[in-house]
Parts: sequence; C-alpha cells; structure tokens
Amino acid sequence: MRINRIILLTFLITKISDGEFQTNFIGGVQINVVNDIPSENNINFTEGAGMNVTHPVILLVGKTGSGKSTFGNLLLGQQHNKGTFKVSASMESVTNKCGTATVSIDGVLYNIVDTPGIFDTKRVTKEIYKEISSAVNKCAYGVKAILFLLEARRYTEEQRNILNGIKMFLGEGAKNFIIVVFSHATKDQISDRDKMRKDWNEPITSFIEEVEHRWGIAPNSDYFPPDDPIHKARLGEIKSFISGMRGVFTSEQLEYARKVQEMIQRQKEEEARKNKEFEVKLKLIRMEAQLEASTKYIKKLEEMMESRSGGCFSLDTKVQLVCGKFIEMVELQVGDRVCSNVRDGELEFSEVYLISHLGHCDSFLEMIKIEFTNSDGQKGQIRMTPTHCIFCEDLSILYAQDVVPGKTKILVLNEANELVPVVVDDLTMEKDTGYISFYTRVGTVIANDILCSCYDDCPTSQALMDLVFAPIRWWTKVFPSTHRQENLHPYVQTLETIYVTWYNALNLGIGFYVVFYTFLHVFFEKVQ
Repeated sequence: MRINRIILLTFLITKISDGEFQTNFIGGVQINVVNDIPSENNINFTEGAGMNVTHPVILLVGKTGSGKSTFGNLLLGQQHNKGTFKVSASMESVTNKCGTATVSIDGVLYNIVDTPGIFDTKRVTKEIYKEISSAVNKCAYGVKAILFLLEARRYTEEQRNILNGIKMFLGEGAKNFIIVVFSHATKDQISDRDKMRKDWNEPITSFIEEVEHRWGIAPNSDYFPPDDPIHKARLGEIKSFISGMRGVFTSEQLEYARKVQEMIQRQKEEEARKNKEFEVKLKLIRMEAQLEASTKYIKKLEEMMESRSGGCFSLDTKVQLVCGKFIEMVELQVGDRVCSNVRDGELEFSEVYLISHLGHCDSFLEMIKIEFTNSDGQKGQIRMTPTHCIFCEDLSILYAQDVVPGKTKILVLNEANELVPVVVDDLTMEKDTGYISFYTRVGTVIANDILCSCYDDCPTSQALMDLVFAPIRWWTKVFPSTHRQENLHPYVQTLETIYVTWYNALNLGIGFYVVFYTFLHVFFEKVQ
C-alpha cells in the first residue's frame, strides 16, 4: 500500500511539473494543482506539426475563400483580418499547411486546426488528406468538432457539389461531428437566424438535417464589433455546439474515409479507362466499316467507270466547218472551227480546243437515237450516249435519255439559218463502237442540224459547266492540247470522277469520308 502511494505521488508530481491542472485524492484529502491555462490573449500558434497533442481538435474545413482563417481568428478573440491565422483578400489560398492554435472554451483546451482549402485548391486532394491526417494523428484525443465553413452569399450547384464533397472527403461518420458555420452572411442574416434559415435551398436544408441541425453564423466584425451582444451570441451558439459534442472523430475514421475515396477514385479511373478503350475499339470498328465500305464502293466505281465509254457522239455525226464544209466528227482536229450557234440569221463558229477522247470500244456501246421531222418535212436524226446533254426549246439542257417522243421539243437548224423548235418523233436504243467527245470554246455545237451541248454526264446546267471547264479553256489558249486518245483527258476524267462519286454518294447515302477517300484513290490512280 505504501509503495502504491509513492508511485501515485510520483505520478502527481510529474503531472504538476508538466503544468497541467489536476484534481486528485491522496489519503482522502483533495489536492488541486492549477496550471497556467492559456487565455484568449495568450495563444500558442504553430504552423504544421507543433501542437499540444493532449488537446482535442477543432477542425476548420471548407473551400478556398469560405472564411476558415477569418473565423478561426474570431474564435481566438482576435481581429478577423489581423489574427493568428493568415487571411487574404483575394481568392487565392494562403493556407498551404495546417495552421494550429490553442484556445479555451468553457475551461477546456482545444487545438484549432486551420486546413488548406479543399475542392478548388491547386494542390491535389491526396496532399490535403496527408496534411489534415498528420494534424489529426498528432492529437491523441482526435477531433472534437468539424467546423464546416459554407458561404451564405448564394446557394448554387457548386454548393451542392461542396456538400457532397465534404461527406466524401471526411466520410459518412464525420457528419456526427460537423457544425455548419455560414460565413459572408448579410447583416440581417447575422442578426436574425430565422432570416438565414429562410434563405436556404433544398440541398442546404437537407444537409443541416443530416448534421442534426448543428449550425451557426460567423459574425462579421464590420457589422457587429466583438463587444456587440449579437457578435457574442453568434460565437456563443457555435461554442455551445462544440462543448456539447459527444465522442470524437478519430484519425482511423479519417483514414477509412481516405481509403474509401481512393477506392471510389480508382473505380472511376478504371471505368474511365474502360470507357476510353471501348470508344477506341468502337472508333476502330467504325473506321474498318468505313474502309470496307469505301473499298467496295471504289471497286464498284472502277467497274462502273470501266464500263462507261464517256463518249458523247457517234463518229458519223456531222458538223459544219467555218469554210462551209461538212465533215464527220471522226475527222475533227483541235483548232477546227465548227458551227456552234446562230445569231440573227448568221452562223457562229467556235474553236475546238480539246478532244477529250476518241476511238472504238472493244464491245458495243449503247447509243440513243433521236429522230425528228424538220419544218420542211425532211427526216433527221442524231446518235449520242444516254447522258449527253441536248438543248430544249427554252435553251435549258437535259440528258438524251430524258427526251420524251411527242412532247420534248429540240432546236433544229432550218434552211433560213434559224433554230426552230421541233417535236421529237422517236427515241430508240442502238449499238455502236465508235465515239468522240470534244469541246468548243462556247461549249455548244450544231451537230446533224441539232443544237447540242458539248457536255455529258454532268449537272444539267450549261452555265455551270462552262464555269467548270474555264481552267482548261484558259490553259489550252497558252498550251494547245495534243490529246487525241481513247482514254479520257486527265482533266475531264477528274471532273467525271468527282461528279459520279458525289452523285452516287447522295443516292446511296455514303458518308463524306467514303466519298473523299474514293475521290483521292481514283484521282491518284489516274495520275499515276
């Protein structure tokens, strides 16, 4: 028994030497040892690790600019902007590490820990966790209260995200220790709690209910000085919540919350990775499908182009030269001037600047034979490919295959050198092997006494085609063409490829990618 008393006495002396206040009983006699309790004007402040580990923690959390440091200074009884905790007028966070100070509330000592701004700070969340965990771990008693600073200025979607974020950041168990402190409140809100309550939206109200209605308002010293009853009342309400807290929030709970959040983050990253992989695979599948479609289309187009003669007139079609001589088109040469139009009873002649191709097909070529009866009762006819253009009486053009016997009127040259409208008698299909395609400077020619366009397999607009062929017309003025072959002239081939590809794309619903790829493929194949 004596040995036990000696041990107990030694223990008390040790505690007294540490400067703590203790009440003990030795032999039935009460011994009171009063230490020097820090007053509100005698604050122990450290940056980072230096704190009294025997005191429970009051944790100040919130986003950057929510007023954590300002409110910490108010709890310490200091000026809100010139106190222990650094305060910045800007929205940039000045709290990079946990700042701590010791304060007495109702005779109990606490470590106030001012944390870096969460959610919007430039530092990553993992670093903030480490900093806060370090501060909490140093305190043997854990966290007594978590003061969550929330701006009262406006309630937006951002506030909803912050409310969800604080629960995720600290974990579900933390809500039993959270006290919501509204900062940046108006004068009316500070003086009247009901006014503040009426300004809440649904997410705020729901969150307040989750924390069992523990909420207060940070007083503004500009509205109510520290000695003002309202200032004291608002601080007193928050201090009462702190003193009335039961239990503590431990570092183990914070660590668990961290692990949960890391797990959620890993799941999100894994899901994002899988989604990205899926998108890449889907993109590859689409590209492969487009490539396959374009390959099939190219093959089909090449077969179609090979089967097309691209010809315009049959070789026996006659034209009149400027000298008055009539010749078959097979005899035409670049530089010949042929009858192309009539103006005021005078024949007009235009130079042949390009023979795009001329020759004979290995197989029979389909030709449309248009038959008519002119004004003096003589029969006439012309043979051309189905998509060669011919003029109607209103000077519009249409494909030969679209001519309607008994209805369509074409323009025929009579003996008075006038172009008169004549109704087509008949339209038949014939076979031939010879073909020729050529162009005059004006884009027209009178062939077998019929006003015809030089263009075929193209949009039915004479003006548009004149514009499209302008570059080759200008080029051949400087460099006369010598092309007189069975294969299409490269310029004409390119135009025809573009048009056929575009036309089929519209009709078959093929995408732009396929059209563009097809054009490049065919174009470079022809160039090579």
